[in-house]
Amino acid sequence: MKKVDEHELQEEVDRGRTRGLVLALPIALVLLQMPGAPLDHDSRQDRLGALEGVVRLSGYVQVHSTRVVNTTDPDVCGPQHSLEDFVVSEDRGIQYVTVALLDVPAEARGAIRSRTRLEVDNRNCRFVPHVAVVAVGDTIVAKNSDPVLHTTHYYGPLHSNVALPRPDMSVSRVVRKPGIIAVLCDVHGWMKAFIRVDDHDFHDVTDETGSFAVRDIPPGSYTAEFWHEKLGTQRIEIEIVSGETTRVEVVYSLADSDIEH
Repeated sequence: MKKVDEHELQEEVDRGRTRGLVLALPIALVLLQMPGAPLDHDSRQDRLGALEGVVRLSGYVQVHSTRVVNTTDPDVCGPQHSLEDFVVSEDRGIQYVTVALLDVPAEARGAIRSRTRLEVDNRNCRFVPHVAVVAVGDTIVAKNSDPVLHTTHYYGPLHSNVALPRPDMSVSRVVRKPGIIAVLCDVHGWMKAFIRVDDHDFHDVTDETGSFAVRDIPPGSYTAEFWHEKLGTQRIEIEIVSGETTRVEVVYSLADSDIEH
């Protein structure tokens, strides 16, 4: 497999952070303030709010993830793989978009829930999950579920290369810095994943319908940042109201010929 150039990879991630400002034009944004019923929380949490919504792709053009032909360990990994870089549902919901609040007050950042462990599994010669979010101080566990050698090579705020030569091996790393971690396997070059690291817990990843939910947010004005590895970045202003759910719809549109469709 072709050796990964760390500087080229970082440039690719950086382009993804900003390229959506061009790719997503024209951008359609719908922000709906829903009065709704109070959230089902205890008395303290009743003063908090929530953000829910969906991320969609505009238009009717059919899109699909990039496919690659594989010649490395084909008896285990198969002859072809999808990069999962453009997963869109029938009703145009985009999967694997991260959403995170910016401008989070220091007192809210300090109220991070108990630490969690994110498992990044080398399974069927792909990383599972493909996109995830964690907070500073969380643990990422690289695991191998395949009967072949994999490496879980982290680039970005977590810089580490973990070799996993045997099935059921796992190695843990604690994340100390925010940013976007790109994860690659040095043996199987198509394997790629992304992990967003924030210094708070007010973030999520869209599911197979393009939906997301961020809970227990202190009331106030925020910027919500959306990021997709091919469509880039969008930011919108939102208002979180005590005891209510703010609902948004964010729409990307295809605007660049290098996106295969």
